Order: sequence, then structure tokens, then C-alpha cells
Amino acid sequence: MPRVRPSARQFLGDRRAVSAVEFALIVPFFLVLMAAGLQLTAYLMAIRKVDLIANSISEILSQTMPPQNSTVATVSSADLHFNFDASMVLFPYMLADSYRRNRPWYENITIDFSSITFTPKNATCAGNGDPSDCYTAKVIWTTTGTAGNNQRPCGVPQLPAADDAAPTPQTLPRSVFGPGSVIAVDVVFPFAPAVGGGFIDPIRIARSVFLQPRYASRVDYDTTNDERR
Repeated sequence: MPRVRPSARQFLGDRRAVSAVEFALIVPFFLVLMAAGLQLTAYLMAIRKVDLIANSISEILSQTMPPQNSTVATVSSADLHFNFDASMVLFPYMLADSYRRNRPWYENITIDFSSITFTPKNATCAGNGDPSDCYTAKVIWTTTGTAGNNQRPCGVPQLPAADDAAPTPQTLPRSVFGPGSVIAVDVVFPFAPAVGGGFIDPIRIARSVFLQPRYASRVDYDTTNDERR
């Protein structure tokens, strides 16, 4: 008996397996949405961890005690290496990201330490409420990690910038200017999404923290066994 081919009307009216077709169409969209959500969560977490690293290290360095009968504290290369290595504990995602990108972890993040002193421009400066008008900021020492040339330049006055401006090695927030000195910790982490990271450039996460020394007038660097100055 010859088989009768279904007509177009019968084909369009057939509702069998509609759920399976809808599922096949919707699943890819939800998978993409889920992957994007996971990467957004990882990015926000990376921002928090970079903030944590900058704040924690600056707190440690600012509490360096000066020797007896002195107001100037000193840090060594070993002290800075200890703080640099502590970032592995504070930011474990960085280790997994380094493994995925096939690079050493210490080349996957830049942590720069600097000590900055302020010199009055003149004794009668009013400043009109802006302390950067009355002080010159000078970097007395700086050192950086192995992931890039991000250190603050010595011998060049730091330029005042808006407090909400993006951090750069050449500038300081205007509110930081004032008598005394500050410890500056600059952290830069290039965030690369695990999904689709090969198609977009890494997102630069940069944070800077500035704290006055708690127990000293300034913090100097011990040039013994110096690695970079």
C-alpha cells in the first residue's frame, strides 16, 4: 500500500516533541548567560582581592617601628618580599589564573612599594584649601615586582590629581598632600576571563593606597642587598 506524504499543513500542525525543540533552542542561551555570570562574579571578586592586597600591605608597612632614639623607620628587601609573597594567600585566584595562562604567579600581578615625602613650597602658602598647592611630593625610594614597569619614578615630583582619578605612577590624589610622608602601595592585576579570554584583552584592575607611617616620620629603604632602587 503506497505511503501518503504528510502535507505542509499537517507538518505545521504537528505538536509532538515541541518541548524538546524549545529546550534545544533555549539551553545554549542559558549556558552563555551562566558563563557570563560566573565571569562577572570572578571579576568583582578580583577587584575586592586587589583592594585587600593594597590595604593589607600598606597597613603592615605603615606600622614599621623606627629604632630607638630615631624617628625614621627602615624596611629591607626581605620585608618587601614577604609582603609580596603574602598576596598568594590573600588572592588564591591569582595562582589558578597564572596556571591557566602558563606563567609564574609573580609575573601575573604587579605590586609596587614607594615612600613619598612632602616638602613645603614656602612657609606662608595658603593653598586655598588645596594642600597640593603648598607641598611638593618626592619619591625617596621605590621598588616593584616582576610583572611590569609600574614603579613611581624617583627624582620627578608627583603631580596632583583628583581624588577619584585612576591611579598612575606619576600622580597622587590631592588630599594626600600634606606635612610628613606617606607609604604608597600600587597593585595592578590584568583580569582575563576564563571563558572567551582569548578574544578580548585583559581588563586592568589597578588600586593604590596611601598611608602615613604610624610610628615614624618616614620609612626608608635599607640598600643592603638591594635588588632595585
